[in-house]
Amino acid sequence: MNSPAPDDNRPTGAIPKWPAGDIAWMMLVLCIGLLARLLHIARQPFWLDEALTFQRIHLSTGQLIADSNSNRHMPSYFLLLQLISQFSPANAMLRIPSALFGTLSVGMVFAIARRVGGRSAAIVAGLLMALSPLQVQYGQEARSYTLVTLLITITLWGLVRLAQNPARASLDMRHPDFDVCGWASYVFGTIGALDVLSDAAPWLIAANASLFLIWRSLRLEPSPDLRLGFRRNWLLSAAIILVCCVPFYAAILAASDGQMLHKFDWIPPLSWQNLKVAAKSAYLMRMAAVVRFSVLPTVVPLLGFLVAMLGAVGLWRMRGRLEGRVLLLGFAVLPLLLLAISLLKSMLLPRYILWSAAPFFVLAGIGAATLPRRILPVAATVLMLLCMVNLAPVYKTETKPRWDMAAAMLAAHVHPGDTVFTGDPNAPTMLAVLRPKGSVPIGTTALVTPQLDVALARWKQGSRVWAVNGRSALGQREDLDAFKGRIAALGTPTLEIPEGKEITILMFPAPNDAD
Repeated sequence: MNSPAPDDNRPTGAIPKWPAGDIAWMMLVLCIGLLARLLHIARQPFWLDEALTFQRIHLSTGQLIADSNSNRHMPSYFLLLQLISQFSPANAMLRIPSALFGTLSVGMVFAIARRVGGRSAAIVAGLLMALSPLQVQYGQEARSYTLVTLLITITLWGLVRLAQNPARASLDMRHPDFDVCGWASYVFGTIGALDVLSDAAPWLIAANASLFLIWRSLRLEPSPDLRLGFRRNWLLSAAIILVCCVPFYAAILAASDGQMLHKFDWIPPLSWQNLKVAAKSAYLMRMAAVVRFSVLPTVVPLLGFLVAMLGAVGLWRMRGRLEGRVLLLGFAVLPLLLLAISLLKSMLLPRYILWSAAPFFVLAGIGAATLPRRILPVAATVLMLLCMVNLAPVYKTETKPRWDMAAAMLAAHVHPGDTVFTGDPNAPTMLAVLRPKGSVPIGTTALVTPQLDVALARWKQGSRVWAVNGRSALGQREDLDAFKGRIAALGTPTLEIPEGKEITILMFPAPNDAD
């Protein structure tokens, strides 16, 4: 089951060929990852972020770019989805790119682990990436997180390659043995990640810390030209990255009036519980609730402990190796940086540390490869089965509020002149985006408002009121009893309709109909 890690210290620049067995294993792991992401991809409804994606891609190109910048988002991924939406209007089609990018990330994790630890490490690391509940969840979401993860795994592969042979990385670009693949993967992958999502910005710290360690390792080389050459290539790569990225970040900064961090007030404050939620969901194979800062019950309680142990063993095994330090920085810099920022302004979310799981799973794969070769096939098979059982609830558990059901119910029962009051200010967006195909928008015949005084005034004028209690995104949901108390002036509801676990609809007749 195992194969030796490739030796990049060959005198020529020849590209090593993978054995047929390695290729077959990689294809199998890729198929598992793709199937996991395509299975029931349309079952969960859009939540707020995806609804905003839907609205944004239906703007004109200029409006799309302006709206993205004002909301601190790069427009690139939304432009891609806008193009895809021209071929199919189905909401599920907007999630397909995430599934494909997530699957390719599985392949990159396999390739990195194989390069550092051999076939066994690659199989385990690839399976963890393929079957991680959080990776699968975001592989079924119309957002750019999996594309950023893919691009950063490409850059990580390049950095690992540079770390394996710093001498080749120090050569002049015109030299036939110059490591063009390593530097190109790092530069273009970093540019791509930064120009897709600002969540990739901490990667610059991790990557440049890694490049510093590689440069520092050259002090043992007899020729000072190598250190000078590496520094030249490093500075050139940094210049190219900055030129390709700074203008886009300047546009976002200008559009947000320099108040970027002030727009993250919706993130729950840092706590020990929230820290555990982020770590368990990102690295320890737990399923996260999208609109509640919590992990959902698992059917394989010891799986997270097992993965943590494998990661620790892998880190110990890589001690003293330059590639190991690169992997450690790729894993640790992002969560530690967000943790430090969160001491002042809460920023720690599972999806914000999504890409740091890739180097962690590589380390876990390397840890698994320390097992005796005779038991590795059985161990990998057992791990795969445990991960599949652990993943199964993702497809049947309600992790996103059923605004689709609420929208369908209201579309069928709201009459002209009625009022729909929503406790969540973003609920009107959800009801508009998720209304049944072919139905008339509720807002064309009734008033949809998050303002209670407006709803009360219309009720007094003879309008029925449908009050919707539920949340559309991460945040504190108003308790149903508290919600009823807040709208007590409307009287006693004649209907109380639950729509999934997160949403309840109350119907209040007009005053003259109350009897």
